[in-house]
Amino acid sequence: MKTKWFFSALVILFCMGTAHAQFTLKPYIGLNSSTLTSNLQDEEFKSGIGYQFGVDLMIGRRLFLQPGLNYEFARVGVVSAQDIPDLKISRINLPVMVGVKLFKDHVDKYFDVRIFTGPSASFLANFDDGGGLGIGSSEIKNFNLAWNAGAGVDLFMFFVDIGYKWDVDDFFSKDQESSSNKTMFYANGGLRFTF
Repeated sequence: MKTKWFFSALVILFCMGTAHAQFTLKPYIGLNSSTLTSNLQDEEFKSGIGYQFGVDLMIGRRLFLQPGLNYEFARVGVVSAQDIPDLKISRINLPVMVGVKLFKDHVDKYFDVRIFTGPSASFLANFDDGGGLGIGSSEIKNFNLAWNAGAGVDLFMFFVDIGYKWDVDDFFSKDQESSSNKTMFYANGGLRFTF
């Protein structure tokens, strides 16, 4: 019962905060560093460098809701006695962030600091292991849920976000004997168009 009242209060506060909503379109590009949390058979995984690009729509002023769409290309290195190429993973992500701006309205036109968190639905676009591990795309889950947490800085019409994202379910399908999850640090930079 207490939980129901708590979430109801959050929804009411959020609606009040976005009653005179401000909309900001935010296209961006960025870099990421990804790895898998558990080993697979005799191989270990290490971080690799990838990239992403996409667009977010920020709705609200001090409190905000931020749905988005992005394409993510990630590399995961394989540590092995043999020379095995990196895993290459491409995903289409649909994140939905909630957050708060730390400065008041008359300041945030020029400078602001934001903190945000939220879920992301991820759809596998492509998987390539280079033939090194013998894993096909059918052995990777086509759909994953992930959680994000991060912070950002706005400066005039530019912004920079840094964050951490981790899968909340297994990366591999049930065919593989591994409960590995994909984790990622990322940094994005882009432009803000407020209307």
